[in-house]
Amino acid sequence: MSTETAFPPGRPLGPDFFARSPDRVAPDLIGKVLWSPGVGGGRLTEVEAYLPMDDPASHAARGPTRRNVAMYGRPGTIYVFLSYGVHYLLNLVTDREGVASAVLIRAMEGLEDGRAGDGVSYCGPGRLGAALGIRPELSGLPLGPESGVYVIDDGSRPRVGITTRVGITQGAALPLRYYASDSACVTRRSAIQGGT
Repeated sequence: MSTETAFPPGRPLGPDFFARSPDRVAPDLIGKVLWSPGVGGGRLTEVEAYLPMDDPASHAARGPTRRNVAMYGRPGTIYVFLSYGVHYLLNLVTDREGVASAVLIRAMEGLEDGRAGDGVSYCGPGRLGAALGIRPELSGLPLGPESGVYVIDDGSRPRVGITTRVGITQGAALPLRYYASDSACVTRRSAIQGGT
């Protein structure tokens, strides 16, 4: 990825943006720029929402544990978990403190102007996490200077599609996966039945 340290144009998003239910935050994340100075980033093309209640796929479905404690943090907190013992996946906490809900970041397109990435797409949450250097020490930290991870609104408003989540067995029928309809960087595109 690009090691360009200058921020891309736009406004970094803070807790107010994330202080909503995950199914409202998730579609609004599509088209935003995920950025880490010194590493780079790209435009978000796919995310999944995990609800605070009645969502059997949520890591908080059985209550708080040492593993999921970050999900109960303030909106805009980072939650990182290890998937299948291999990949660290990036999630962003939503709603309000004490209510465990989050949005999993699944894919992004590198911007081709050199300001936010190197034009390379990272389709899949494991590849994205590796590209951004996501590590467990980030879990529980807020977006911004403390974590070195930012979500930036540069005014892009792509058309957003909705479909079911992938890679889970429980709660798989819930339409909580959101994606940029015109992007090729969407994991398991064959599972998409249609968009809005």
